Amino acid sequence: MPHFMKVSRHTLGLIMVCLSAILWSSAGFFVRMLDMNTWAMVAWRSLFALMSLTVLLAWSGHLHHFSFRRNVGLKGLITAVVMAVSMFCYVAALKLTSVAGVMTVYATIPFFAMGLSWLIQKKKITKRALISAGVSLVGVIVMAASASGKGNMAGNALALLMTAGFAASIVLSGKWPEMNLPAVTALACAICGVFCFAMMPPDLPFPGLHDLLWLLAFALATQSMSYLLFMAGSRYVDPAEASLIAQTDIVLGPLWVWIFFSELPPGSTLLGAAVTFIAVTGYLAGEYYLKR
Repeated sequence: MPHFMKVSRHTLGLIMVCLSAILWSSAGFFVRMLDMNTWAMVAWRSLFALMSLTVLLAWSGHLHHFSFRRNVGLKGLITAVVMAVSMFCYVAALKLTSVAGVMTVYATIPFFAMGLSWLIQKKKITKRALISAGVSLVGVIVMAASASGKGNMAGNALALLMTAGFAASIVLSGKWPEMNLPAVTALACAICGVFCFAMMPPDLPFPGLHDLLWLLAFALATQSMSYLLFMAGSRYVDPAEASLIAQTDIVLGPLWVWIFFSELPPGSTLLGAAVTFIAVTGYLAGEYYLKR
């Protein structure tokens, strides 16, 4: 293959991964924009995400010879349940505490994934990774120390559960590569949606057209399109490089709500976020350059 073709594919991959990070970072914006009950918000978001992922599966031809046992199975079902819990916790955490606080905890996902890989697959953890994880934990502790009230503390706890769940789904997808990830993600949306619709207060009014359009955009941006772009782009980009680029949503998430909603978290939260972000990006940058 000519050299310029390799460069162009790599550039295309970088653009796709960058766009996916920008879309992912919009979650806090949508949660602040939608003045809705948490159960209802997650339920409708999950429904629209399921519909768009089903269209994606049909368009890519995966539905022609789809078999639940072969493409999903018990392993996929376990992964989908873990993902469904994370999906709910993500939105619930954003409703309860600052976007910067949620993103600070979420930034530690590479270290959660590392720890779970060591526990499940016995993968070795380097000394450099342990030091970076320790520094990032200091940042989370500094951020958590600024929590005031039960809402912030509950939000931080949900963010922690969400991060652990997302990390577990990454590890499980690597352990069981035979799973059809778009199908498993669609199943996770279905599980999350059914549960949240069941938990919705019965007296909640049906969302208006304005809210439904925002919910559709929320689902497309943070679940369907972001997933598609990241998966497609990561084919042409080194995994460490893709992970490094994906960390930009940790900075962009708080930026959007600051610009549009003037949400500025306490200084201790920003300090903790900065410490964690530096620790994570420093580690991922080191991984990328070591592999070059």
